[in-house]
Amino acid sequence: MQMLIGAGMFGGLLAVLSLGVPIAFSLLFVALVSLFITGGGWDALNLISSTYWSSVATFTLTSVPMFMFMGAIVSASGMGARLYGALATILDGVPGGLAVATTIACGVMAAVSGSSVATAAAIGGFAIAEMRRRDIPVKEACGAVAAGGTLGILLPPSIPLIVYSVIAEQSIGKLFMATLVPGGIMAASFAAYQIYLALRRRAKGIITDIPPRTRATVMERVVALKDIGPFALLIVIILGSLYKGLATPQEAASLGIVASLLLAGLVYRELNWPRFRKILLDTAQSSVMILAVIASAIVFGYVMTTSQVATAFTSAVGNAHVSPWVLFISINLLLIFLGCFMETIAIIVVTMPILIPVVTAYHWDLIWFGVVVVINMEMALIHPPVGLNLFVVQSVAPDVGLRRIVLGTLPYVFIMMLVLVLIAVFPGLTHLIS
Repeated sequence: MQMLIGAGMFGGLLAVLSLGVPIAFSLLFVALVSLFITGGGWDALNLISSTYWSSVATFTLTSVPMFMFMGAIVSASGMGARLYGALATILDGVPGGLAVATTIACGVMAAVSGSSVATAAAIGGFAIAEMRRRDIPVKEACGAVAAGGTLGILLPPSIPLIVYSVIAEQSIGKLFMATLVPGGIMAASFAAYQIYLALRRRAKGIITDIPPRTRATVMERVVALKDIGPFALLIVIILGSLYKGLATPQEAASLGIVASLLLAGLVYRELNWPRFRKILLDTAQSSVMILAVIASAIVFGYVMTTSQVATAFTSAVGNAHVSPWVLFISINLLLIFLGCFMETIAIIVVTMPILIPVVTAYHWDLIWFGVVVVINMEMALIHPPVGLNLFVVQSVAPDVGLRRIVLGTLPYVFIMMLVLVLIAVFPGLTHLIS
């Protein structure tokens, strides 16, 4: 009976989403209807207000708007454009240098923003324009930005990882450290693929450096390092304080906000009141949207728990004696499927209350599992039909059709799958830095 209730809830959720209802309202509507039917009518709904409030009124989640605020400051200050320009200069002459610069810039931006969408938006406009100016195929340019942007939820401070830590009751600091090696492998794999594409074009006699120009000198490359320095400072402040145990994630975010404000306002002098007001409004809107999704999804999970759906699912898996690899593959297929219809944070908050008891029963490490989940969410960001980064890239390159963008990102989905297999076979990679 409980399994039928669960199937009905997920079916109803997909049906409401297909009508174009925002994810937060879809989750809340299905949860309310399900609780009304299974929980005993109107009396059961009295618990919703307290559950909705308590789900987001936690100290841990305060780091979400704080990291988003810091990312908004960095994006609005022009630091992203300087970072990309500096990396493009340093990598000048390297095969696929612009695409590799895009990947590195996205990884660095990810380390100070925590948002894939913000990363793709901050780097995408000028990166795609510059690659197209050099006659690099547009699908490759768009694919590099869309895939590079996904590093925002793998590398710390990852907002989806913060949400996962709350649900799984795991240390945010340990989860952040666990992503560094997989994130580095992912970025290096993207860069290797981009170098391969450039070498293949060169072997075919296709020149992607039009018009011909003088290569950057050694002094120009050295001077370019000054635009990387501010990001290095922010990364040291955030990750260094977390790694050394000097600050909590909330304190590290506060330090990052102060440092980014000083850099944007005093060093670059690009932070005036109208721009700062827009940063505050954008941060507030994005934070409310994310917290609304979290609250609604937790209510959805609460209904599944009170109706014994999660318990029935865990018992069914345990009684079926499914092998660990079959279970692992099934979980990944489920997450990829849900990524076709739902936003990443919603997927995490809806599925983890059901999957974590199963994972715990199999004695899997929840830190490692968090990295697995986030890699799946990376794929969800760039595979159709609801990959958010696909639409972000299209917004900064409106003349490029969605089909060409998707074709450019599909190889990166395959690369992510390979890295996921590597993490599954060698789980110790998530604990090399601890």
